[in-house]
Formats: sequence, C-alpha cells, structure tokens
Amino acid sequence: MQLKKLSLTLSACVIALSLCSSSYADESRLQRIKDNDELRVSVNNNIEILSMQDSRTGEYIGLEPTIAKMIAKEIGDKVAVTFISTTPTNRDNMLEIDYADCMIGTYTITDERKQKYDISSPYFSTNISVLVNKNDNINSIKDLVGKKVGVIQNATAPLELVKYMVSKGIIEKNSFDEKNFSAETWNNKISFNIYDTDESIINAMDSEEVQGFCNDKIVLLTHQDVNKKILKEEFAPQSYGIVTPKGSDLSQFIDNLIKKWKADGTLDRITAENLR
Repeated sequence: MQLKKLSLTLSACVIALSLCSSSYADESRLQRIKDNDELRVSVNNNIEILSMQDSRTGEYIGLEPTIAKMIAKEIGDKVAVTFISTTPTNRDNMLEIDYADCMIGTYTITDERKQKYDISSPYFSTNISVLVNKNDNINSIKDLVGKKVGVIQNATAPLELVKYMVSKGIIEKNSFDEKNFSAETWNNKISFNIYDTDESIINAMDSEEVQGFCNDKIVLLTHQDVNKKILKEEFAPQSYGIVTPKGSDLSQFIDNLIKKWKADGTLDRITAENLR
C-alpha cells in the first residue's frame, strides 16, 4: 500500500511539473509584456545613427531605440521600453537567459542565425568596408595584402572580406574554402586579430597592432575622424533584423510591423530622420 501511495504521489508530481513546463512553454510573451507594461530590448549604446546612449541623461537615441519605442506602443499604450546595453559578443546571451524580449542591435540576417532565433524582415541595410589610418598609405582593399585587420568576435566581416578579395583576384580562388573558413587561423595575403569591442580595435589601430578595422560601414562611421578613413570599396550587403526567441508570439507581431512600416514608408522616414 505504501509503495502504491508513493507511486501515485510521484506520478502526481511528474504531471504537475509537466503541466507547469507546458504552461511556461506556451506562455504568451506578448501577454507577459502587456501584463508588466515593459518591453525589454537589447541594444548597442555606442553606434551613431543607429543606437547611442547619452552619457549625461542615459537616454537612448537613434534608429533602433526609435523602432523599439514604436513596437512598445503597438503592444500597448502603457508599455514602456527598458533598454539593455549589450555588445556583439554577449548579446545572444540576453535572449538565451530571458533577460531581454528582443534584440535590435545591428544583427545581420543569415540562414545560420535563423536556425537559432526568429529574425524579422530587414529594417536597415548597409555594406561592409574597412577603416584604416590615413597615414598608413592604404587606399584600397588590395593595399591590405600582408596586413593584419581587426574584427569583432563572431562577426560576418572577415569571411566577407576574404570572399571579396577572392572575387577581385587578390587571393587565389583555389586556396579558399568558405565552408571551413576560420578568421582565427586564416593567413593568406591577410590575417585577422579578433576583439570583443570596437574600442579595442581602435586602440589596436592606434598602436599599429592592426592596420584596419573591417565591419559594417554604418558602424565604421562612428569611428571615422581626422586620422582615420573608410575605404571607398564596399561589399557584401548586410541586412539587419530584429531578433526574438524561436517560436515566440512576439516574433510574428514584430515582423508584421516591420513589413507594414516598410510598405507605408514609415521605415524610410525614421531612417532619414536619424541619418541627418
């Protein structure tokens, strides 16, 4: 009898846990946001035009915070945005630990990334280029031969740079295997140093540890100054999407908004306003 009671008790616990797990898995993220009057958004805080945080007021300004606020208003009039500053190297963690509801932060849409997250239709597109020191006499991608270039960890930029150099005949086609490409080990006509932040790469350029910074042009514009220039060559268009957890009901909601705002000209308008 005791064993039977124990068995029934354990079964009840398993069923209860299963129901809790199912309830959590099926929970509406949109409803949670409405209930809490809070949309948690992972963003950059140091990219001009796209997303900057005012050092005095703490306010986030730029295209991406603007889009975040517009999404929040569509969810509910009382919903406010809580911005969470992240970097390209830790932004994925914000979604994985459920610290953010979505990520709006220069996240390039790729098939590989779509396997891991839901990504909306594009809200902004740019090209990849290279930032160099003006006094290094580097005026084209060809001049990067024999040089070291700084890139952000897990970025698409180093692969795209090598692909571009192959397309221009700077690197022999038969020496390049895209499927097995690794920025850490690549050392054919050009090599890469990998960093966690833009600032680390800029410091490395100043000390001549690297001779260039390869990234999306919109990001490089933040670091262009009297001593640095962006090469005229641009390649590999990069489209940014808004990232949400796989299967979230927030995903389709956001995608529908982006499509609507693209069709009615809203995206073009707010992009133009932030590019001024």
